[in-house]
Amino acid sequence: MNRFILSILALSFPLHLLGQMSPLSDHYVYNALAINPAFAGCHGALSATISYRNQWVGFNDAPKSCMLSVHTPIYNDRIGLGLLIEKNSIGIFKETSFIGNYAYRMELRNGKLALGLGFGVTAYNIAWNELVKADSYDIQLMNTPTSAILPSFSLGTYYYTKKYFIGISLPLFLSHELDKSTGKYKISNNFSGCNYFFTGGYEVGISPQVKLLPSLLIKYHPGNVVQIDYNAQINLKDKIWMGIGYRNRNTLVGILQFQLNYQLRMAYSYDFEFGSIEKNLNGSHEIFLSYVFRYARKVIGPRQF
Repeated sequence: MNRFILSILALSFPLHLLGQMSPLSDHYVYNALAINPAFAGCHGALSATISYRNQWVGFNDAPKSCMLSVHTPIYNDRIGLGLLIEKNSIGIFKETSFIGNYAYRMELRNGKLALGLGFGVTAYNIAWNELVKADSYDIQLMNTPTSAILPSFSLGTYYYTKKYFIGISLPLFLSHELDKSTGKYKISNNFSGCNYFFTGGYEVGISPQVKLLPSLLIKYHPGNVVQIDYNAQINLKDKIWMGIGYRNRNTLVGILQFQLNYQLRMAYSYDFEFGSIEKNLNGSHEIFLSYVFRYARKVIGPRQF
């Protein structure tokens, strides 16, 4: 039954159009390079993060994503460079992206403003042969390419201080339309089909050892319902973060992070779906590990964002 549902989703996918998947992430605050190229270099040192998300456990061929990001500041922190490698899959659809990121930062009042650009390629693969076809000679399926390597671009801006951050981004906004007369894909930048992201957060000091970080992620697509993630994390002595979130599609999120030392951070999150779909799922799991290769002594504590 689960495989049948995902097969229906696969068949409803536009056969002539390829667009970058936009996987969910519960850790957008610290791993913002995944959605905003302007975040490159914002940790103040060479930083590497790896993450894995297994969504909708209980469904066969449900969405999975694996991500590696590496970024660093150069030229007195004015410029940030980064590399993002991302692999996503859902059912018969798979894609792998290699994205280079460039950010330019400038001082603005009490913080820094970064402008970012991401550029690279995405390799798409559609395994039509894995579908159970009612008509083995379906021309539409037979004539559709199963793989393609196409360019990808991202734009973003990110402003941050010691207390708060705001980001706006347009990740991987190009779409690729099949020209049936030539069998090749045309590149287009129809902004009505793009995902727009807004992020923001503010750190509130409750006591010298306890801080509260409420944050927000808004994902807007002109053809879909606006998705909003509300999150709040408690920071205990810059060592442990415990948080809870709500996604406006009947999802509760629990987040736990550990700062093992000044360089190493580990996090885990669990999404609990409730409503009519809950009985068919065992939630979603996401883990990430981050390492900062150099720690600046002048910094009071590890960077949260």
